[in-house]
Amino acid sequence: MDHSAAIQTKALKNRIHHDAERIDETFRVGVEIEACLIDKNGMPVNAEPLIKEHQGTSHPLDYEYGACQFEYKTSPVAMRDLGYLNFIFEDFIEHLGKSIEKLYRNNDVIPVFLGGNPSPEIIKSVDLITNKPRYNKLSKWHNKMPDVEIEGQIFKAMHIPAAIQAFHFHLQGKNPNYTAMMFNHILNMIPSAITLGANSRLFAGRVYSFHEPRIYLYDQSEQQNSGFPAISKYLGSIEDYVEYISSRKPNIAKDYFELEKERHEDARIRLNSDFYRVETRVVSVQPTIKELMAMIEFFIGYLSRAIYEERQLRPLSSLREERLAAVRSGYQAETHFDIIETIRGQFDYARKGLSDLGISAEFFNILDRRLQNKSTPGDDVVKLWDEKFNGSIRQTIFEVISDTWQRTKDNRPIM
Repeated sequence: MDHSAAIQTKALKNRIHHDAERIDETFRVGVEIEACLIDKNGMPVNAEPLIKEHQGTSHPLDYEYGACQFEYKTSPVAMRDLGYLNFIFEDFIEHLGKSIEKLYRNNDVIPVFLGGNPSPEIIKSVDLITNKPRYNKLSKWHNKMPDVEIEGQIFKAMHIPAAIQAFHFHLQGKNPNYTAMMFNHILNMIPSAITLGANSRLFAGRVYSFHEPRIYLYDQSEQQNSGFPAISKYLGSIEDYVEYISSRKPNIAKDYFELEKERHEDARIRLNSDFYRVETRVVSVQPTIKELMAMIEFFIGYLSRAIYEERQLRPLSSLREERLAAVRSGYQAETHFDIIETIRGQFDYARKGLSDLGISAEFFNILDRRLQNKSTPGDDVVKLWDEKFNGSIRQTIFEVISDTWQRTKDNRPIM
């Protein structure tokens, strides 16, 4: 990095050192959720009118890489207020439905919260990329990347981010050292989160056998700019993370904070506010809000107990192997580990952690049922596809996303 960036990095390290003994509210939760728009013909729909419609409202939307994508963010709430966060999202979904009906009334447009865009058109045109300076620069960078292949299908690297949505949440640490420990223990949860949370097997006009093709495609398209963090050892402090980010080659970033945001990894530490937060990026968008709340409960409970008990961290090399196996095979992953037993153990820690924190596990039973049935929302979407397919890809896509959108509106989890 240049001289100004080096000065910026030094200032961050001084700030981290100064804040070593601070005590902030732990596990304050902020959420980012991305979706896309598809019409009755299975065609992507420009989200700009919807984004503009929500400007200045209680539920503002933002642009994303794909022209058919949009993003919704919440302000951070206390970890004990997940029920309230669920209510905020229910209110958002209600307003979203009304806005779409108003703006696209003749096109039968549906918002899709499936992690991957099911439209076959999403991989065919550069016009599907949002015409904003940041996204234009990113698309030019992606355009230099080689094509990506999965199960005989070839994708241009620049099309993949426009076809992928995600669910991110930020968990606040009480100080820099605690936040570094959160980051380390989150890495140990990544294979489990992928196994439990996948729902993007219906992608770009077909169903894939990969448990989570979204993550595989994104990793390949970014040439290791995303995925499991490329750290060589666990963080001893957040200063180690600052060094890691500073050592990475920028794509379009001009300072540390842009470089930090540019790392599309499973977990990253955000230093762009007055607080210390870890952002999880591996969990897919899911059909209902309750399912997202269940995943947040899992992370909060596990992290609290694992950090308190100083639970042993598994080797990073093993986690990378487990992650790849989970992306391909989910519950059927075959490596040296037993993914189901790993998840059961983490569930036990999570329940104890939630109890320690005085949090009623209002949503956790959703994940219990998934583990018992070895299922994900993605499996249920594939079942819908098989039931409804009539030879027409576009018509079947519309029927599947219509059913899923109804569940989203009702906040009725797919089990």
